[in-house]
Amino acid sequence: MTLLLPYRVDITSGPNAGPDATDNAPPRYHQLRLTVGEEGRNEAAQPVRCTRISVRVPAPASDPRLARQPLAVSTTVPSVQGSAQGQEWWIVPDTTDPTVTVFACVPDQPARFDGTWAISFTIGLDPGFESTEVEITEDTSTDNGPVSSRSSRIAARVLPAGESEGQQ
Repeated sequence: MTLLLPYRVDITSGPNAGPDATDNAPPRYHQLRLTVGEEGRNEAAQPVRCTRISVRVPAPASDPRLARQPLAVSTTVPSVQGSAQGQEWWIVPDTTDPTVTVFACVPDQPARFDGTWAISFTIGLDPGFESTEVEITEDTSTDNGPVSSRSSRIAARVLPAGESEGQQ
């Protein structure tokens, strides 16, 4: 099924270790920013009601030192401005599958995406993260219709360390 909501995924790589780094230096974490919805448009003809968005991120594979490190070190959810935007959003990680971590972005109440606002979630990823593609699953409906799950793979835009593009 085709996703009902527009998504943008930006990945900012962690800062380079630099010339003074040693093998014992702490890892440099990447940031994944998931932006959902659009803002600045006229109100959509058919708003989308959303009860959950899940982001499946592949686990690191190339560096055995990172095999037991958690994928998420921190998550950031911005404040919203009312109940139509989900009241408050939570990010809940699921690490039960060693090959993938799933981050569920869940509003306190269904959010109504109408083309006039967007929300961005920031997820810290360990330095072993190598993929430029994530899988998005949304539980959505067209306004008052039944909620259905829809999934699609989204290519991420990789930004250089320190670049703030993609933040809203």
